[in-house]
Amino acid sequence: MLASGTVLVAAVLSLAVWRTLEKREEPFEVRLDSENLVRPGQGAEPLRLAIAPVLSPDLTVEAYQSLSDYLSARMPRPVRLVQRKTYGEVNELLRHATIQAAIICTGAYVRALMDNIKLDVIAVPSYKDGPVYYSLIVVRSADPARSLNDLKGRSFAFTDPLSLSGHYYAISALLDMGANPAAYFSKTTFTYSHDGSMRAVLDGIADGAAVDSLVYEDIIRRNPGMGEALRVVHRSPPLGAQPVVVPASLDPTLREGFQKAFLGISDSVRGHVTVESLGIERFVVPPPGLYDSASQLVAKVNRYLQERR
Repeated sequence: MLASGTVLVAAVLSLAVWRTLEKREEPFEVRLDSENLVRPGQGAEPLRLAIAPVLSPDLTVEAYQSLSDYLSARMPRPVRLVQRKTYGEVNELLRHATIQAAIICTGAYVRALMDNIKLDVIAVPSYKDGPVYYSLIVVRSADPARSLNDLKGRSFAFTDPLSLSGHYYAISALLDMGANPAAYFSKTTFTYSHDGSMRAVLDGIADGAAVDSLVYEDIIRRNPGMGEALRVVHRSPPLGAQPVVVPASLDPTLREGFQKAFLGISDSVRGHVTVESLGIERFVVPPPGLYDSASQLVAKVNRYLQERR
């Protein structure tokens, strides 16, 4: 039963990934926060879970709806997905506690702390290497580039200004090389999703891109042709994985409920299928110091950006 369920979930997500990567029009913006919420008088006011736009909007819905359904069955009120275009917009929702929980990018989490947004990390996803992931610099397979050095004077795609793997790390790597990030590439663009950055490289919009290793590996695992079309030329050291956070002001009962639900998700067949479809083995309590290197990296890049102003 578990194997067949996993195959079905993987097949659905694979089809969605391939369909999105093949699209050439602008992806639509899903606004579940404003249109599909239960209204007063229609039942219990839902809890809202924001998903950082690591993936494009339609892929996010495909990937995380099962998680929303799982949480709804374990929380005292239904859980609804919320999306925004940028990581910064999700941080503002957390600042004002208009959402009850979120899965956010590591870079956005570090920046939230710097901006005095009070958050509690209740869980972190763990993968084959533990609660970590990597930033990858990718190019088309036929491209002669073999390293980040070879992309000087060429076009490049970043994901989001607050993305650790899709922006901060690449800038940090250039600084470590003694390069001036502002003058290194001939042209840069922000795609606001990691699959969008991959598509930008495939379509020749950018010669290279910085992407989340988890997104990259999942897409090429489900679509081997993508792995043949793209090539990794640089891989970062391990980075602390994207945290599950709640506003520090959240009711303690709801905080405990969310934490128990995430930490126990792999204990049931349904929950196991849900996390496996996301490429996650389990959710764990973050180990001490998990985000220390990310904090140092973001601080270094922010100092560089401030000096340029």
